[in-house]
Amino acid sequence: MSRLLKSSHCVSGLAAAALVGALGLWSPAGAAEFHFVVHDRGEKKAVWVPQEVVIHRSTEMQDGLVFVLENPTDRTHAFAAYGLFEEVMGAGGAVTRKPLRVNVTSDDTVRVQISTAQFERRTDEAVEEFPFFCPLHKGDTHLGGTIRVVP
Repeated sequence: MSRLLKSSHCVSGLAAAALVGALGLWSPAGAAEFHFVVHDRGEKKAVWVPQEVVIHRSTEMQDGLVFVLENPTDRTHAFAAYGLFEEVMGAGGAVTRKPLRVNVTSDDTVRVQISTAQFERRTDEAVEEFPFFCPLHKGDTHLGGTIRVVP
């Protein structure tokens, strides 16, 4: 009986290890990640850095695109980029797209899955530009930046 019990524990342990490994492979680990960090620059001034990002359609969008937004400041900021869309898991597992605007609370980091659908069928050599900024602090001097999507 003790052999059966030991065997059962061994199988349970192996099953748990396999599950953890599978979950690690399931995450969008292959997605290109771009990191942005917000910095306060004196009274009523803030900036997301880097202020200029170049994303290559032909390489960096192949396995997905993730923005990692970090806010080490003592106030909530938002990250918005006109023309880009966030992919959100909806009811029943359906993926929906919404305009990219994400609040990032103080001392928090947020991972955002960016939709690449609008770029999938592009074959031209056009460069697209998407301005980004913090829409929460319009009265402040919030220095915006630019995301360039190139072939």
